[in-house]
Amino acid sequence: MVLIIFLVVLVALIAWVIKTAGWKFAAQRFGGAIIVLILVTFGTSLLLRQVPGEPCEIALGTAASEEAVAECVDEQGLDDNVVVQYVGWSKDTLSGDFGYAFYKNKEPLIDTIEQRMPRTAFLFLYSQLLALLIAVPLGIWAAYQAGKKRRNIPSWLIYPIVGTLFVFGQFVAGWRVSALVAVAFVIPLLIFNFMRAGPSGDTTVNFFAFVLLSIPVFVIGESLRYAFSVERDWYQLTGYAPWSDGVLEHFKSIWLPAVVLGLAATPVYLRLLRADILQNLQQDYVSVAKAKGMSNTHILMRHVLRPSTLTLMTVLGLNIAQLVNGAVVVEFIFDFDGMGGYLIEAVYRQEFFAVQTIVALVAALFILTNLIIDLLYTSVDPRVKASTGT
Repeated sequence: MVLIIFLVVLVALIAWVIKTAGWKFAAQRFGGAIIVLILVTFGTSLLLRQVPGEPCEIALGTAASEEAVAECVDEQGLDDNVVVQYVGWSKDTLSGDFGYAFYKNKEPLIDTIEQRMPRTAFLFLYSQLLALLIAVPLGIWAAYQAGKKRRNIPSWLIYPIVGTLFVFGQFVAGWRVSALVAVAFVIPLLIFNFMRAGPSGDTTVNFFAFVLLSIPVFVIGESLRYAFSVERDWYQLTGYAPWSDGVLEHFKSIWLPAVVLGLAATPVYLRLLRADILQNLQQDYVSVAKAKGMSNTHILMRHVLRPSTLTLMTVLGLNIAQLVNGAVVVEFIFDFDGMGGYLIEAVYRQEFFAVQTIVALVAALFILTNLIIDLLYTSVDPRVKASTGT
């Protein structure tokens, strides 16, 4: 089923590209995509062969007989050279035979993909939507506030803010976390308060974005898991619940991992959007719009925001490559059993062909996503033309 859906999406995308940009652009892009897929999967095959140990002995265990190991080597073609193995894997994959996820148990890889791929896909989708919902408004507001006169923070405002944070933290995660949160917020507030001019909205947003960007994903994940799963029973570490179990159960099983990945991506999107907006505000057409009497809000939303999203869209597409990296950490912390965790297991067991197949799927998703973004450029900014020369 997964393979059929993937092929349907691929055919639909090819038709869309041909209709939108023409045969020349489509041939160039998809030709390059095929070359990239070959290089990535063949490179993965070469790297996996450098891992010490015998794959069949590791897969079958030390108690396996010599006959069983020899049969495994012959069946998987591990005694052939890397080119012959790669050609054989390519033929099997294109025919729909993905091989085994666990060779010892003869578990088909396609079953593992159908079970685990939706988990990681939904996790990534929700996290990126959350990151954009936070980053886009804050990025616009920070750029709008840049250069404005700063105002001091009233001293009396610090104490109710810290007290509220402490009480909220005590209710959510216990006194240890509440004290940590209160201190983490009171120090920046005190620094800002004693600054000569005090912080503007732009300075404040950039400061907290920099702080959030400096915190590793596993620290955010472990902290939130402790706060919401250990101190407060607000998130159950019971694994993933599909849509068929109900919408509420589905989101209850995935919301906290999605928040962790979303918070990790938010500062990158925010800072990029803010920088692009500030750059576009210096363009001549903005000066013309101001001369015509247009309001700053109208200029920002109508003439500046659209071209400022090009870099954000590019990074969003490139962030697909971080899918496995972030998924491995988050899935391990929350016992999520997605594709990231399985990929690490497959590498450890030296399931070479399974690893190549998963890498090929991730590479294909990355290429298709960036192809879609290339086409969206022309919709967002008419100055960008989808042609072979750009």
